[in-house]
Amino acid sequence: MNKFKFRYSFIAFLSLLTVLSLEAPILASYSDENKSFLQDDLDFLWKGDKAGFITFLQRADTRLPKYKTHFQEAAQDIDVHWTLIAAISYQESHWNPKAISNTGVRGMMMLTQKTAREMGIKKRTHAGDSISGGAKYFQKTMDKFPSEISKLERIWMSLAAYNLGYKNIELARDLAKSVSLNPNLWSEVSTALEVILVDRYGEESREFVKFDQVMQYVERIDLYYRTLSMLYKDEELLLLAQK
Repeated sequence: MNKFKFRYSFIAFLSLLTVLSLEAPILASYSDENKSFLQDDLDFLWKGDKAGFITFLQRADTRLPKYKTHFQEAAQDIDVHWTLIAAISYQESHWNPKAISNTGVRGMMMLTQKTAREMGIKKRTHAGDSISGGAKYFQKTMDKFPSEISKLERIWMSLAAYNLGYKNIELARDLAKSVSLNPNLWSEVSTALEVILVDRYGEESREFVKFDQVMQYVERIDLYYRTLSMLYKDEELLLLAQK
């Protein structure tokens, strides 16, 4: 698979999109008109983070192809497209199988030791195992939510649960219901979630940031997913628009 010939300039990349079709497999099926739309859409999505956009595209070129098959295989037995799992992985590790946090989570999907054992994963730094374990864990989380919740809403809640743990989202849904909010809508559950997080963790620091962090976490994964969906437009796109 040939590689994109990216430039380090955001503007340069946008201009190159119109001439790279023969050299860039992901873009090869785009017409000139569609490439123009792609430029506009990507520019809009990433308008607040041009540096992040450049980094994402570089790593989509140099790192993602190494692990794409693992993501595709992991998604075969779950209810989401591989690009969503890849988006989670980028948020967690930037597609670095050796990534490790100061809390001890590690690997492509940043699994805890407990989660790895639960998913039958012996080596968290093995890219394929980590991706498989993370995908299964995400599906297991989605399956915990009631079936009457739409798929889109379950995805939002599961993303938050992947970051915070299912218990916090469960408590937020209970609180939402008790104050006449809809426990099946992420927009309303997230309102209750802030109260839950302040109550459970607010004394950990003077400046409480846990709620802001999880909201940004969900939003960034959505951004990465939508970008991958555009780049891989022929592969069951825009899952998050489906219910």
